[in-house]
Amino acid sequence: MTDRDYVILIVDDHESTRDTLSDVVTKAGNKPVLAKNGEEAFAQLDEHDVDVVITDLRLPDTDGMDIMERVKRDMPGVPVILITAHGSEDVAVNAMKRGATDYLPKPLDLNRLRAILEGAGRLRDLYLENIGLHRELDARRALGEIVGDSPPIRAIKEQIRQVAPTNATVLIQGENGTGKELVANAVYAASDRAGKPFVKVAVAALPRDLLESELFGHEKGAFTGAHKQRKGRFELADGGTLFLDEIGAMPTETQIKLLRVLQEREFERVGGTDTIKSDMRLISATNEDLEQAMTEGRFRQDLFFRINVIHVKLPPLRERVDDIPLLVKSFVKEFPARDGSVKDVSEEALSALQRHPWPGNVRELRNVIERLCITAQGARIDESDLPANIRGATAPAPAAAAAESPAQAISLDSLAGISLDELERRAIEATLKAEGGNKTRAAKVLGIGLKTLYRKIDSYKIPT
Repeated sequence: MTDRDYVILIVDDHESTRDTLSDVVTKAGNKPVLAKNGEEAFAQLDEHDVDVVITDLRLPDTDGMDIMERVKRDMPGVPVILITAHGSEDVAVNAMKRGATDYLPKPLDLNRLRAILEGAGRLRDLYLENIGLHRELDARRALGEIVGDSPPIRAIKEQIRQVAPTNATVLIQGENGTGKELVANAVYAASDRAGKPFVKVAVAALPRDLLESELFGHEKGAFTGAHKQRKGRFELADGGTLFLDEIGAMPTETQIKLLRVLQEREFERVGGTDTIKSDMRLISATNEDLEQAMTEGRFRQDLFFRINVIHVKLPPLRERVDDIPLLVKSFVKEFPARDGSVKDVSEEALSALQRHPWPGNVRELRNVIERLCITAQGARIDESDLPANIRGATAPAPAAAAAESPAQAISLDSLAGISLDELERRAIEATLKAEGGNKTRAAKVLGIGLKTLYRKIDSYKIPT
C-alpha cells in the first residue's frame, strides 16, 4: 500500500481466515481491526476511523452486503472488499455494481489480496485529498465573502484562519448588519468539521417557551402539541457545529442548561429521561455588551467564560470606510444580472457613500446598492442617483479646527528647522486624523492621488 498506515477492518467468522488476513495487513505496516460477525463489525466501525473494510459475504448474523451498505451510508470514501465463496462470482459482480470496490474469491490468493489492498489505499488517499481540496476551496470562498482589506478586516480573517481548525468556542460580537453570520460561516468552512452538520438557531426569533424544545428536542406528549418525538438542534449538530445567533437574548434558565451541555456534552429532551450525547462545536453571536448584561444579571458569568474562549469583535462600517468602495463594487457585481445594467459607481458617489454614517452597517449599504441597481438612470451610479439623506451627508469636522485645513492647523512657529519631508509627513497625519482615517477624502484635501497617498503612508510609516 502507500506510505501512510491504514486501519483495516477484517470481518470473517473463520479464525484462520482472520489470522491470515491480519498477518498480510500487519506485514504491510498497517493496523488490522478484527470482527467475527456483523455485530462486532458495526461496533468496530463506531469505535475506529477505518480506512478499508475486508468482509466475508456470508456471516452468521448478517452478510457483507449489509456491512457495505452501512459503510456507504456513514463512511463514504471507505473502500469495501468482499470475500466470496467459490462459485459466487455473479454475486460479487452484483455487489461491485452496488458499490463494492473489489472482491476476493476463496481460496485466498494473497498476491491478489496485496494488489487489491494497494489499490484500495490509493482510492482512500484520493478521496481524502479531494475532500481536503473541497474544504480548502469552501474556506477560501467563505473568507472571500467577508469583503474588505482594511486592517481590522485583515486581522479578523487571520483570526479565523488561526481558530477555525480548533474546537474552541467562538463568540462573535458586533452591531446588527456587521456580518456576524458571515464570520460564523467562515469559521465553520475552514474547520475540520466542514461537511458535517452546521445548525443555526436565531435565539431572539424564538418564543421563550419554544426555545428549549428547539434546542433540546422533545418527547411525544411532553407538552400540548407535541404529537411526536423531535430531535433538537444540539442533537442535530452532533459531530458538527452549532451557531447560536443573538445568544444575549437567551433566558437565564436556558443558559444554565446550555452551560451543562458545554461542560458535560450531554442533555435530555424536554419531557424525556434518556441522556443524549452531543459532540458539537459552539459558535455564538451577539450585538449586546454581554459584560454589561452580566452586571445587570441578565447573562451568567460562567456561561460567558465558556462561550468566549475566542472573541471576534466586528467593527461597524463607519470605522472601516476604506472598505466601502470594495463592498459597493462587490454588490454591484451581485445585482445587475437580476435587476438591471449598472456596471460602475462614480468617484463622487463613492465619496458620498463614505461620508454616510451607516447605522445599519453593511446590511444597510447592501440594501441601498440593490435599490440603486434598479433605480439608477444609466450604467453608472452617480451622486445624483443617491438618496437625499446620503447625498447630504457630511464628514464630521475636527473638534479643534473645523474652519481650517489640517495643514493650516500646523503652527508656523513649529516649522523652524523641519525638513520638507517631515512637514509633509505631519500634514498627512493631521489630514488623516481630521478625515477620520478616510484616505479617499484625505487625498482630495491634500490634492494628491489616492495611490500617491498610500505610497507616502508606507514611505513615512504612518500608522493607519
